[in-house]
Amino acid sequence: MLLHTFPDTNPFEQRALDAELDYMLHSLAGRTTIAENYVGLPFEA
Repeated sequence: MLLHTFPDTNPFEQRALDAELDYMLHSLAGRTTIAENYVGLPFEA
């Protein structure tokens, strides 16, 4: 949802989404979360 825009999003909601995306892209924890959700958690055999 962070990478898409929707016409019915009000300005406050858009600013909140922008702030969340900024955090995800500019913090190690945010980037780690994106990576883990994209490729999955480490697999231990």
